[in-house]
Amino acid sequence: MGVMSVREFNANVSAVLAKVEAGETIEITRNGKVIVEMRPKRANRLDDPAVRAAREALLTSLREDPIGFDGPASYDERTGR
Repeated sequence: MGVMSVREFNANVSAVLAKVEAGETIEITRNGKVIVEMRPKRANRLDDPAVRAAREALLTSLREDPIGFDGPASYDERTGR
């Protein structure tokens, strides 16, 4: 993890972005206090075909059999009495 001031960041924006793109996390400080943490964007799980297929299968099964949902819960059901 790298640490740099706002001034250093402004002077080296392209180099910092290249480091972040390569997987490094950079903390940017102002007056010695960290104000920003730059890190690579996490991959979206729904981009994974296996995750997308599992999600679709779950949603389909819930549409077909909605787990005994009969409408709004009663007071006793909500409070466990």
